[in-house]
Amino acid sequence: MKKLFILGLACCLLAGAAGAAEQIAFVDLERLFNEFYKTQLAKSKMDVQKNDIEAERQIMISEMTQISEEVDVLKKEARDITLSQEIRDEKRILFEERVLELRDKQKEIEAYVARRQQQIQAQVTRMSQSIMDEIRQVVVEYAQQAGLQAVIDRSQRQAAVGVFVYVRPDIDISQEILIMLNSKRPDIIGDAAATESIREDEQEEEVEEQ
Repeated sequence: MKKLFILGLACCLLAGAAGAAEQIAFVDLERLFNEFYKTQLAKSKMDVQKNDIEAERQIMISEMTQISEEVDVLKKEARDITLSQEIRDEKRILFEERVLELRDKQKEIEAYVARRQQQIQAQVTRMSQSIMDEIRQVVVEYAQQAGLQAVIDRSQRQAAVGVFVYVRPDIDISQEILIMLNSKRPDIIGDAAATESIREDEQEEEVEEQ
């Protein structure tokens, strides 16, 4: 309903005086979000965390593989008729213990990956919302300073405004908004410093979640 209301408002404004059309602008929020430097920094942070998760998962898989190999050896020894019954019984007991350990390790890996993915998804949601809120605020400030009556999102994900088949390029303010958003972008961010900052933020977020 909100999108239809905005669409109706835009149509009314466009149907008004010729001067009114100049007070309406279109913006591509999807483009602003994708090209905003803070979005790129957020993606880099997520990539670092994903790499850390995969590295930890590989370590755990390596441990599970070692246990699996021990299980195979114990299984064969428990069935080796060249060994005494006493030794075979001992091997069988060890085999059963290792099998349980193997299952526990597999569950541990699955739980770890699921937990970390949920944490990342929650972080992505929070950061995306924060970034979009900042973008919208800049759009509002731009519109107020420019004396615009309305700014309409023309991005593809907005089905309601998808009816605008043609939009005059000179009333799309996406480029101007991008310049404002990225005006505070740091000139140089050292890879080491950026990575350290990302890891510190990750540790702080994990502590908060705990």
